Amino acid sequence: MFTTVPALLGVALHAQLVAPLPRVPLPRPDPGVARAVTHSNRERAGTLTGRTLTLALDLQESAWRPEGVDDPEVPIIAFSERGKAPSVPGPLIRVPRGTEVHLTLRNLTDSNVTVHGLRPPSDDPEQDTVQLAPRTTRELRYRLGVAGTYLYYGAFASNSFLDALWKDSQMLGALVVDEPGASTSDHVLVLSEWFHPYDDNRPFEVVSVINGKGWPHTETMQLKQGDSTRFRVLNGIPLHHPLHLHGFYYRIESRGTGTRDTPVPRGAQHLSNTDVIDPGHTYTLSFVPSTPGNWLYHCHLAFHADETVSLSGSPRDSAAAAQLAAHTGDHGASRAEHSMRGLVIGIKVTPAAGYTEPVIANARRMDLFVQKSPNRLVTGAPAIGFALQKGDTPPARDSVVLPGPVLELRRGEPVAINVHNSLDEPTSVHWHGLEIESFPDGVPHWSGLEQKLYTQIAPGETFVAAFTPPRAGTYPYHSHLNDRRHIQSGMYGAIVVTDGPRDVTRDHLIVVGGGGPEIEPKIESPYALVNGRRSPRALRLKAGVTHRLRIVAIHPDWRVALTLRNDSTIARWRALATDGADLPASLATRRAAHIEMGPGQTADFEFLAATPGTWRMEVRSVESGFYIPLEVIVEPATKR
Repeated sequence: MFTTVPALLGVALHAQLVAPLPRVPLPRPDPGVARAVTHSNRERAGTLTGRTLTLALDLQESAWRPEGVDDPEVPIIAFSERGKAPSVPGPLIRVPRGTEVHLTLRNLTDSNVTVHGLRPPSDDPEQDTVQLAPRTTRELRYRLGVAGTYLYYGAFASNSFLDALWKDSQMLGALVVDEPGASTSDHVLVLSEWFHPYDDNRPFEVVSVINGKGWPHTETMQLKQGDSTRFRVLNGIPLHHPLHLHGFYYRIESRGTGTRDTPVPRGAQHLSNTDVIDPGHTYTLSFVPSTPGNWLYHCHLAFHADETVSLSGSPRDSAAAAQLAAHTGDHGASRAEHSMRGLVIGIKVTPAAGYTEPVIANARRMDLFVQKSPNRLVTGAPAIGFALQKGDTPPARDSVVLPGPVLELRRGEPVAINVHNSLDEPTSVHWHGLEIESFPDGVPHWSGLEQKLYTQIAPGETFVAAFTPPRAGTYPYHSHLNDRRHIQSGMYGAIVVTDGPRDVTRDHLIVVGGGGPEIEPKIESPYALVNGRRSPRALRLKAGVTHRLRIVAIHPDWRVALTLRNDSTIARWRALATDGADLPASLATRRAAHIEMGPGQTADFEFLAATPGTWRMEVRSVESGFYIPLEVIVEPATKR
């Protein structure tokens, strides 16, 4: 997660050939330190008298349990409001714009600490930092004059934000400045991570949390169908996160750098369901939960939402199993191979009065098989993926299409996708981005409504995902059980929803996904495929004809960058849609043909090449990793 693949690949490959190293005991908190509590960011810190906030914050050594009550406890330094327990995240500072802040900061530790972000907005690092020597106190007075969402954080004096990974990783919190009279009934979500490396090439220990806890111990949001909802998201982790909301589209209202928040004009607030948040940045989004049921909001990098970011291992081996059962009401979940952990929030939307679940009738049937094909991937590993039945005969049991077959659906036309599990293990499929009912959404022991919960697809069993796609667009479908291993092995594909027949001579898919076995659970995979191949077949376009390029990014470990260019120039294309939703006119513009995307994102572009020639779509991981060129040949409009 933090080390580039080429540097560790040899070590990781070697690790496959030897017995795993024994687990090293986690570092323990010092005896007698205070225990940090979870902070849900609803209660404001300090005393607001008129237009003045009086607040006293301490920094102190603490013991933190980021998962269940019986799971590991680790040492951190945390903020506390004077006289109260330390908390993760730190106390919520929330005031109306124009408030004068009288702040007392006290460092009760033996470390030199620098605190950032308490006086936003500021472009001057000296103006926005406070140096605290051990056992010292500082008094600050300042005015918060610009509304927005800001991240405050502390770090050891020798550390930057990107280095605050160990005991200083949880010295952070949210600062929200509201316009006078504005609603404060929103949800403030602070992402943070605790990291501890070892010597001797041992796997590091890491835990990722939202508001102080990792799934399934995170707080479940209780929403009502039809009620407007706002999230303020603050990324306190020095990594990018593609955050995905199941079931609904949202609009991003503002984006922040941590110390400066910029509103997004209404005309530029496009619909999306997956967005990448940069390290130390914030955004505020709003949506209407229009469909009741159980949903998720989570990071779509698979190793940020599985056992990789847990200190306690599998839910089957800890109190997490019981916690999951309490979350879902399904006590069979404690026996399931459910591996979601880390950066995941559960959302329960209660039905409005008079709600009735839609009945799917006269649905077009499709039979989709989840199968294993031996020796299909690099190193001779098997592919795990999909095959679609054509006619009356099921596909061969060892056949897998890479990427999965394109599911061609029609807007407003009911479909019943019979998912047959031919594997020797449970599986599940998520129809990413589609605005459908909760039950077929595909999250084991979670999706559904009240007592009707989806479980998983056991070996040899079939699940019928019946729904009516309401919007034309481009979407991924993929595994949602043991996601990282299955998506790395090929269990993903594209859904194209249209209003009429699709002309595949002018409408083209580019799917970037996994293409090899897991090397080591805590190292990104070096393997990738473009359109199912490491050397993809060329795209052939006609000159003088407008073409639609549909791009699906679904590699489980990497953000990807795509650039359409030749040896001398970058092409230009017109943006059409993101995440299956058409862009507003202000954003549907011609631009340089380059885009960076996170797992789960899709983007549609219009490309017109006036003359014949050869281009290449350069596909690479944003960080060090893979590079795959896709040749794009523009042929004369009429062949002779």
